[in-house]
Amino acid sequence: MSPPPQKSKEEVVQEFRIQSIQDAAMRVIARKGMSAATMQEIADEAGVAKGTIYLYFRDRDELVEKTFESAITQLKARIDQAMATDAPIQQKLRDIFAAKLTFFTENREFFRLYIALRHPEGNAQQQRRHKRMCEPQYRASIDRFAQFLESAMERGEIRKMDSQRLALFIIEGTNAIVIDRVMAEAPPPEAADLDFMAELILSGIRAAEP
Repeated sequence: MSPPPQKSKEEVVQEFRIQSIQDAAMRVIARKGMSAATMQEIADEAGVAKGTIYLYFRDRDELVEKTFESAITQLKARIDQAMATDAPIQQKLRDIFAAKLTFFTENREFFRLYIALRHPEGNAQQQRRHKRMCEPQYRASIDRFAQFLESAMERGEIRKMDSQRLALFIIEGTNAIVIDRVMAEAPPPEAADLDFMAELILSGIRAAEP
């Protein structure tokens, strides 16, 4: 297989600038909220002229959407990697929760953007647009996790039940732990929360001994 073509200097600069703008958007949204963040403030945060942002993004909503999609893709890759291992189910669950917790801890600004899009602000049109953009990503994450749980059920690792409802229950439960950790000044040790989530959930869904 031939190596991928080397990027030009212009492409590298463009990717760096886009990432800088997206990072700035997350920081401004984290400070001011979704509806209050303006393109001028994002440009000031990124250290570029406002017109520069419009070279890459049509408007503020597109900037928010592309920023969200980029971060979600990174999070999905980490979780998919944890789900794909051959580890026992308890270790897999712990690794999945660790991937999610670590990502949101490392990207606190994105976590606030994620929450803002799940519970949108702004006028009715903005709320509908943000919900349309966020909801498919959220449903896709539930579907992927439900498939992971179904495979564990087929292997006899956990008992059979409604995989979609179980996936929703686990995702929202772990979201609550993540919210508390991101917002708390002195959260419990990360290992303690990971063990708590994995052991508590598995104790309720583990298949009975033959």
